[in-house]
Amino acid sequence: MNDHGIKTAHAYPKFEDTDRYTIEIAVDNYDDIFNEWDRAPFERRGLDPELQCFLEECSRDISLSHPLAIVFFMPTVEHDADTEARCVAGVRNQFAFKIHVLNKELHGAMIGVLRNLLIGVTILFLSIFYAGLLAKTLSLQVLGAGLSIGGWVFIWEALATIGFKNRTLHHTIKEWERFLDAPIVFKQESIPDTE
Repeated sequence: MNDHGIKTAHAYPKFEDTDRYTIEIAVDNYDDIFNEWDRAPFERRGLDPELQCFLEECSRDISLSHPLAIVFFMPTVEHDADTEARCVAGVRNQFAFKIHVLNKELHGAMIGVLRNLLIGVTILFLSIFYAGLLAKTLSLQVLGAGLSIGGWVFIWEALATIGFKNRTLHHTIKEWERFLDAPIVFKQESIPDTE
């Protein structure tokens, strides 16, 4: 096991004898999971922004090749299975919504790629097709060079989107899909002391 794997295993224990790494979260009550400004029912409420940042940071710590589990530790209070089920449904809805938004962004980026490729290739074709005409005067030569450069800029933008932006979006979608696949459980006890 490499050094990163040792650190991951120390920071994130395995979940109930599985290969899933556990993200442990201490909350005082069920409302702490969701955005305090959002008064919708748990099933439609947005995640607490700090919780979302914490989950994203934990996901970056754990390789995408490892599945996750999420455990909410609460103080010993009266157990409410119905509220927990609604909270789990709400958290899963938020994960699914994030995947939906990212897929829409990815779709929009791909449309932009196709548009930029089409414009770039068209401009390059025009600059090559009319090269003889554009070489007659200095101003037409400048226009021809501008068309050629403009065409390559559009093509480069399409390639950069494919190579950089789409790659990042695919990675983020995989992270949220991993969260969506994760078991979410509540435990009515304190987080074990790690010392």
